[in-house]
Amino acid sequence: MSAADQPEAPAATPPSVVTTVSVVICTFNRPTLLARAVRTAREQRLPPDVAAEIVVVDNAPDGNAGPVVAALSGEAGLPLRYLAHPVPNISHARNRGVAGTKGALVVFLDDDEWCRPGWLAALVATARETGADIVFGAVLPDFPDGPPDWDPSGRPFERRLDRPSGTRMGIRHDSGASGRWIGTGNALLRRDTCLVGDAPFDPWLGRSGGEDHDLFVRLDRAGRRMVWCGEAVVYEVVPAERTRFDYMLLRNRRGGQQWASVAVRRARRPALAAVSIALRASVQLALVSAAWAASRLRGAPDAGARRLKVAQVAGKLLWWTMPRGHR
Repeated sequence: MSAADQPEAPAATPPSVVTTVSVVICTFNRPTLLARAVRTAREQRLPPDVAAEIVVVDNAPDGNAGPVVAALSGEAGLPLRYLAHPVPNISHARNRGVAGTKGALVVFLDDDEWCRPGWLAALVATARETGADIVFGAVLPDFPDGPPDWDPSGRPFERRLDRPSGTRMGIRHDSGASGRWIGTGNALLRRDTCLVGDAPFDPWLGRSGGEDHDLFVRLDRAGRRMVWCGEAVVYEVVPAERTRFDYMLLRNRRGGQQWASVAVRRARRPALAAVSIALRASVQLALVSAAWAASRLRGAPDAGARRLKVAQVAGKLLWWTMPRGHR
C-alpha cells in the first residue's frame, strides 16, 4: 500500500476537549490480584480535561469478583463499575467490556497487573499528542518469589521497547523488542477506529488464545496507527509456578501456534500462507536451534531464552495442533 493510500491519522486532541476513558479489567478467578489491579488503577491522577472510569468484567461462572468490586467501591478513587459475563471466553469478556462502556478511549488492563503512578495519564497524553489509534505501554515482571534461576534478568517476561514515546510501530516490521511487545494488557485503543461492531475480539479464539494478536493484525492491515509509550508502565505478577522453565516452554510454543494460526486464518490465500509459514519456520528452526546449542556449549546466560525461541518456532510448525473453539 502506498503512502497516498494510507488512511489519515486522527487529529491530535485539543487540550480544551474533555477526553473520556474507560479502563476495562477482565478477570477470571483472581480476586486477590484483581483487588490490587483495581486499587492502583483507581489511584491514577489525571488532568481536569480527562474523565475516566474503571470497569471490571467478571468472566467467572460464580461471579467471585463481585464481592471484591463491592468492597472496593467504598474506597476513594476513580469511578468503579462491575459487569458480569459468566460464560468463560476471554473474547466475549472483552467484547462485553467494550459494549458496556462509553469512553472514547478504551484501555485494557489485565487482572494480574498493577499500575505505576502516572500510567494512565501517560497513555492518554501519548494518544492525544500523536493522534494514534493504539498506544502500547511497557509491562515489567513482578516476581513475588524472585526471578527464575534459568534467567535471573527476567527479560523473557518483559514487554518493553527501547524507543521514544510516540514512536510508530507496526506488526509486520522488526520491533526491536526485548520480549513480547504487543498485547492487550496495557494497551489503549480508540473506540471509533479500533473497536467497531459487536465483536471486535473474535470469539473463535476466545478459548485458545491469540484473540488480541488477531485484532491487532486486522487493525494493522487496515492502516491504524500504533505507537509506543515507555512512560506508561504496569507490572505483571509472575508467581513461582509460572516461572518454571517447562511452563515457559509450553507458553512460547503456544505463542508460536497462535501467531501462525492467525496468519493462516487472516491470509487472502490460507493454503499458500500455511505452506509459506512451514517453509520459513523450518529454516528458522534450524537457525535458532544452532544458536541455542552454541549458547549452551558456551554456558551463556541467554541459553534459556534461546531455548524458548526454539519452542516458539516449533509452535509455528505445529500451529494446526493448537486447541481451539469457544462456547
